[in-house]
Amino acid sequence: MLRTLDNVDWKSLEHAYGSAEDVPDLIRQLLSQDAKVRSDVMWHLYGNVFHQGTRYPATPYVIPFLIELCSNPDILDRGEILRFWGSLITGYFSVQERPTWGDGTHIYFCGEIQEGDDDDPYSEALHQIYRNSLSAKELLFRLLTDEEVSVRAGAAWVLACLPTLGDPLIDRLRSQLRREANGWVRAAIAFSLGEIGDSDSLRQILGSDTEHPAARCMAACELARISPRDELIEPLLGFICEPIAGYDNVPGAGGESTGDAAFSITYLPPEVRQHAVPAICERLEHARSFATMPLVAALLSAAFEQREEPLTRFNELQRLVLLAMLNAQELWSIGNLHWTFQSYGLPHDREECAQLLGVQVTKDEAFSELSIAVTYSDMGFLEKARQGIEKALELDPTVFARIPKPDECWLFCAKAFAETDPERAVKTYDNARSINPNIGDR
Repeated sequence: MLRTLDNVDWKSLEHAYGSAEDVPDLIRQLLSQDAKVRSDVMWHLYGNVFHQGTRYPATPYVIPFLIELCSNPDILDRGEILRFWGSLITGYFSVQERPTWGDGTHIYFCGEIQEGDDDDPYSEALHQIYRNSLSAKELLFRLLTDEEVSVRAGAAWVLACLPTLGDPLIDRLRSQLRREANGWVRAAIAFSLGEIGDSDSLRQILGSDTEHPAARCMAACELARISPRDELIEPLLGFICEPIAGYDNVPGAGGESTGDAAFSITYLPPEVRQHAVPAICERLEHARSFATMPLVAALLSAAFEQREEPLTRFNELQRLVLLAMLNAQELWSIGNLHWTFQSYGLPHDREECAQLLGVQVTKDEAFSELSIAVTYSDMGFLEKARQGIEKALELDPTVFARIPKPDECWLFCAKAFAETDPERAVKTYDNARSINPNIGDR
């Protein structure tokens, strides 16, 4: 395996941190039998040849070796390798985010062809990544029928990133859908079918996959984008109200099923979106951290029109939406929402919005500290997480009683203290399990 890895002049190629001379050793370590080694290697590769979604001159040269690894059934974690491969083709890509990719001729950004310089190194890297990936078409078609669930789902994901395959791809996906029994894979196939515009198959999934809610949710979300119809509001509302366990692990999911469904409602006509406001407001009360973002986007698109000038007068629907947001303290600490609020003429500041409505709000310092700490734990910044948890509990020992999704928060606390205070980690884990026995195994 990987015999030609050193034939590439990695030292002359660049990634996010300079020379790519470290890449061949990282790729070799994907052959390790140690799961932690493989996980750490993927983390490093995502960070250097795919840093924050950017592709680099070294990135196209990684693709042939990912293809080689995926072609060998003895390689462990092929599903994860396929997920990485697809990301290299498209950048960040999901129900909630359009890909940035090159098809060998044009560069696409947010679904639109971009004017660019043919000699631009970034554009050439995107084109080369795509061309290299297309060479593995037959492999991907075979992997779509692999005995491993994660490999079938991963193959569907990479194929979603190669939409120029056209009719042959539709035929293969439809064929696999007819015999696929796993709901997670069916959801990944639904995403792929949506990305190549097969609305007929998506309507079939939405109407008949009663035992596979993740597949139905994905089908509804993709249909809202490619074939928006008023009747989609009913299933999407259902998915907002009833979260689907494990949906966020489906390739192509933008996060939780509730968030994808809420985001997809933004594709429907304004008068239809407004029917979703009460359900989205209710879901916002239970959302944590970045899961609030698609809910906020959906609420603002339902109640407001985009504008450059500041908005100072509100109708009843707009007041209802803003009051619901004022009660959801977590969303005000998310910097990414600044531009979303600004595009509707609103300040991304809780006190300023309250002042515009003529109401008063109080800041819950313990709540804010714990929310930020839990996010740090989720992202792997465990020392910061521990510091924030301690500060939150000093401010108010009862803060866990009022934070959204307390089971998840206790679980992230267990993660934060797992290495430094195992006894405390076990106790916090038990707290999570006492709220939600299905939250996971140790």
